[in-house]
Amino acid sequence: MKIGLISDTHDYIRNIQRAVREFNDKHVDIVIHAGDFTDPIVIESFKGVKLVGVLGNNDKDIPGLTSAFNKIHAELKGEIFETVYDGMKFAIYHGTNIAKREQLIKSGDYDVFIYGHTHRKDNRFIGTTRVINPGTAKGWFFGLFATIAVFDTSTRNLDFINL
Repeated sequence: MKIGLISDTHDYIRNIQRAVREFNDKHVDIVIHAGDFTDPIVIESFKGVKLVGVLGNNDKDIPGLTSAFNKIHAELKGEIFETVYDGMKFAIYHGTNIAKREQLIKSGDYDVFIYGHTHRKDNRFIGTTRVINPGTAKGWFFGLFATIAVFDTSTRNLDFINL
């Protein structure tokens, strides 16, 4: 199973559209957004992919985001989302609260922990938990490039993609 990973889009529709094209070109099965969409108007740009997302610290219009997600048949899961894909247990959390993020990672309860918030790519293991941050899809914060990622549950390969 191929999982597209994106975070911190911050209303940048052009890069969301680029990301959706990349995800479709890579034949991802699902796209996980780790928060900070910011405005509900950007959600429609995710049409064409199966989207699941969590809320970030800049996602203030929860009713609007919920409505936008429903409109494109996507799933908005709240602050933290736990699921199993291909027998691997995933947790997705934007990561606003560092202590909470570290506690979840170090719990050992997850095979893969996906977060955003820092706008910095991350791919490491803490114990047996693979910790992934796809970086910021917005791209300009702190001089960072806009990035997304694709994780393959079969091969366990993670590929970062510059937008």
